[in-house]
Amino acid sequence: MRRDRAAVGEFLQTQIARQQTEDAAGSWLEYLTAALDYRSWHEFAVERQQHGRWVPATGPASGGERVLAVSVPLFAAASSHYASAASPYAPRLVILDEAFAGVDDDSRAKCLGLLHAFDLDVVMTSEREWACYPQVPGIAIAQLSRVDEVAAVLVTRWEWDGTARTRHEDPVRTPDPEPLWT
Repeated sequence: MRRDRAAVGEFLQTQIARQQTEDAAGSWLEYLTAALDYRSWHEFAVERQQHGRWVPATGPASGGERVLAVSVPLFAAASSHYASAASPYAPRLVILDEAFAGVDDDSRAKCLGLLHAFDLDVVMTSEREWACYPQVPGIAIAQLSRVDEVAAVLVTRWEWDGTARTRHEDPVRTPDPEPLWT
């Protein structure tokens, strides 16, 4: 931990010295403000391959291409962040809401396979995505259904084992035991 603090201190000192060199007439407040602006420390460019060449991900693209251009780097970043967990048993949770809307089936399958390759635990909502692709070795599915006139939601449980989707019966519910006192 002490080495980490020293490395951070050295990094910040280097940033401040760089600001002083670039602007000899500046004030300490200006040096610190510029040096501690983390947005200037690194620059990342996200590109996608289109028609055999690399183009900026921000350029013209379909809705699905834009979803993938943003999602894939985020999945990689989440996996990298979780790799720093103190325990190998720490959850690696990613929660996605309608994550692959507008993405074709082949690309959704590859993206879900990528989540598996990154060893991420995924909870996902979707109006129509079942995630039953060969790239996904297993997934538990809870299909929610409701009728407008009924104030309840029906939950149907499914499971994908990498080759087939099967329906599971509702768990057996046991009545609450009698209270020990009244």
